[in-house]
Amino acid sequence: MKSIASDRAIRAFRYLLVATAVWTLMGAIPGYLDPAASFHRFTGAPANSPMVLELYRGAWGQTLLFAIGYAVAAFDPRRHVLVVALGAIGKLLYAARILVGFSGGAPTGLALFAAVGDLVFVVLIVSAMAATRSRGDAAWPRVLA
Repeated sequence: MKSIASDRAIRAFRYLLVATAVWTLMGAIPGYLDPAASFHRFTGAPANSPMVLELYRGAWGQTLLFAIGYAVAAFDPRRHVLVVALGAIGKLLYAARILVGFSGGAPTGLALFAAVGDLVFVVLIVSAMAATRSRGDAAWPRVLA
């Protein structure tokens, strides 16, 4: 029989994944639909090449897929833990890159906001993963055990 605390932790993890999906969609949708405007908002510079814009749109397309992955994982976070872990690693790497700066210039306020927001979600996701992990659970990769 599962404990009430365990049920609450799973429910909280589900809500967190829904919030993570919404957060991720807030960047992915505008970035995918209007990459030129999004590029300018995030970098402070215009995209001077159609190739850059297509690559940028592709990156937001991948981000959109992770948003969908978070939403799907919200139905059963323990079953989809690897997708969640990979998404958290992606958020961590993105935030690290923004905080270090890109192209030798300082990141824009929007980019900093996104990076700090992603770091907050990484901390919350890792905490939720730890809180919902049970010993000997085959759904958890050995790396996370």
